[in-house]
Amino acid sequence: MIPQLISAGVGLFSAYQQRKAAEGNRQYQTDQQNLAYQRSMPWSSQGPAGNVDFDPETRQMIQSLSPEYQAMMDGWLGTSGMANTELQGMMGDPYKMEQEQFKRFEAFNADAYAQSRMQGEESALATGRMGGTQGYYDKLATEGAISKDRLGGQMNAMRTGMDYRNMLKAESLGFGGAAQNVAGMLNPQADLGRLVGQNSNVNANMQGVRDAGTNYADTKSGFWSNMADQAGEYDWSKMLGGGGGSQGGSQQTYSSMFDQKGYTPKL
Repeated sequence: MIPQLISAGVGLFSAYQQRKAAEGNRQYQTDQQNLAYQRSMPWSSQGPAGNVDFDPETRQMIQSLSPEYQAMMDGWLGTSGMANTELQGMMGDPYKMEQEQFKRFEAFNADAYAQSRMQGEESALATGRMGGTQGYYDKLATEGAISKDRLGGQMNAMRTGMDYRNMLKAESLGFGGAAQNVAGMLNPQADLGRLVGQNSNVNANMQGVRDAGTNYADTKSGFWSNMADQAGEYDWSKMLGGGGGSQGGSQQTYSSMFDQKGYTPKL
């Protein structure tokens, strides 16, 4: 009975050691994979344009412009916003600019029109054509010239309104694009930080580590497996004196069982 118990105990102990080796290898591989994952993450960087910080916990990449470039971007955005606000106001009343420009034209030419009328009246008075049909046509010609000039002014006012609207459009887009360009100065740093982690070639570097851990676990497991096999083949009754041999003979047999395989038991 005792020999069977000894063999069973050795087998259980060997299985326990093999399980420990497998669990240790599993934890080792997990730790190495976590380390490889951490090394593959993007790197934070600092430069003249600002900083790019990567938070491994939230997996967020935060870009921070330097104060000088931040102020520049804010200025461009503010100017673009003002131009866009003005443009939206014009779109709400597209004829407002035309009307304002024509009013300015009228105010600017009011004296000239008045002077033209006075000159026509003086000429008619000097030639004695103040009244009658001829005077009427002279006055009509003067007003026709003024009307023609006012029509040209109105057309110019329309073109001025369109030009002003196009100018606001160009300013809104131009200043907005300038702000975007300033913000995009940190994109190369962000791409570089991302490529540093990806180019570490984690899989190639970890293959040897994985093989080494697996080989170590297999070697340790094989040792305890062979130990259990040898214990199962050994006649424990002889070592315990059941086979008629002396105690010394039993101890000799016990030692020979391990020495022939190169094992040294720890008692």
